[in-house]
Amino acid sequence: MRKHFDFYGYNAPTCGKYYVDGEVYFLGEDFRSVKRYKEYKDIGFNIALLQHDNAYNGEPWEKSSAKKVMDICAKVGLKVILEDKVVKDLPKEEILVGENGRFKTEEEFEEFIDNATKVYRNHPAFYAIQLQDEPAFKNLKNYAIVYKKFKKMFPNMVLQCNLLNMVLHSHIAPDPENLQTRAEDLASYLRYFAKESDIDYLMTDEYAFQRKNVISRFSIPTFQVFANVCRETGKEMRMVLQSFCQEACVINPQKPDELDGGVAWRRINEKEMYWQMNLALGCGCKEFSYFTYFTKARKRFIGKRSGSDGVDGGALVNLDGTRTKLWFITKKIIKEFKEFEPVIIDYQYDNGYFFFPEGKEKTDFDSTKEAILSDVKNIPISVKTPKYPIYVTEMKNGSSRMYMVQNVGNPIEETLYNKRVTTIEVELGELADKAKFYYKGKRVERELNGTILKEKLGLGQAIFIEIE
Repeated sequence: MRKHFDFYGYNAPTCGKYYVDGEVYFLGEDFRSVKRYKEYKDIGFNIALLQHDNAYNGEPWEKSSAKKVMDICAKVGLKVILEDKVVKDLPKEEILVGENGRFKTEEEFEEFIDNATKVYRNHPAFYAIQLQDEPAFKNLKNYAIVYKKFKKMFPNMVLQCNLLNMVLHSHIAPDPENLQTRAEDLASYLRYFAKESDIDYLMTDEYAFQRKNVISRFSIPTFQVFANVCRETGKEMRMVLQSFCQEACVINPQKPDELDGGVAWRRINEKEMYWQMNLALGCGCKEFSYFTYFTKARKRFIGKRSGSDGVDGGALVNLDGTRTKLWFITKKIIKEFKEFEPVIIDYQYDNGYFFFPEGKEKTDFDSTKEAILSDVKNIPISVKTPKYPIYVTEMKNGSSRMYMVQNVGNPIEETLYNKRVTTIEVELGELADKAKFYYKGKRVERELNGTILKEKLGLGQAIFIEIE
């Protein structure tokens, strides 16, 4: 049982080069420095994910960027998840082991892994290897084989296995020619990998804030499916959250699931960061990462439009190393989560249910259009909400219960339309006398009207109610 949350960001500080349509430029500072990695740690991160320029490609280890950064991480007290591109390609093989496979025998496979990882796996900063990112269902079998082989050889080694969410439906479906609902196919995808790999967690990246200032209709149900399957299989839940508002562009009408990158066209704000962080915490998440920490160094242009995420404003730190406003916001929120950690760390997700304003239903709000409505009977608390949908999750720790009560309306409405906080009424019933309240990581006092809690909740905000 873990005792602490983990935090990290995709794309740690780079070598200072950036690339535009194949041309190489230098910003004048190598960001692979103790100063910059102390800054990375100062936001609240305890893990560094080394990718791209900081990945290991099988070159001489002593001269590699990966070793340079791992040495720095050891000095500043960061654990490292390393992208080893030689290892990362393994799950892509059509056949891994066998007469027609990449390796003829299991021994040959194990010898390859041993030789590929021996230069770095005993480094004091080494923590994990990143396997192939976002594997389609067709790659899950090999993904699981590689994972199990590593765990057999190195039982204490961690492997980062980031799975798909429900956006690319045909990629997660067991049978792309016979699609079920997205929720059903995502659940099947997760159950298959959990069984085949025997991994102890399930992880995905979920980016809620996308086109036209709406919340993706797939975000909340993705959180729900992951939380439900994690509860069912006894796995821990981990999430990659976003630091920018992404517009994904469909470029092939015949393949609507095929998206061309993303345009980072609006940095998300503090309320949106709380929206996704509270939701993840309320669904039982124990590890939180962000896409991205440092602006991606590779850019390409399609006509006049950027076809990548490598534009300033799309990360916590700009390409030239300047910290954005969201860097400071994220630092504050992580600090609040860590203050709340001793209270909530042992609670496990059990269920979730929605409450809507009178006369409204889930399809009236972009955030809940595809939400999965619980059929739980005898819900222990109820909520009256005048304006926005309220999501309540129930977590358990022995005989104790924790309820997250969150306003999951769209936070951008406060900026665009000057929307204000809404006052909700939470009917606690017989639980009222035992209730403790937590807001933004701190214990707060609340006066009840009988058994009713009246609480002002801004868009994205949540109050946590503990019943011991």
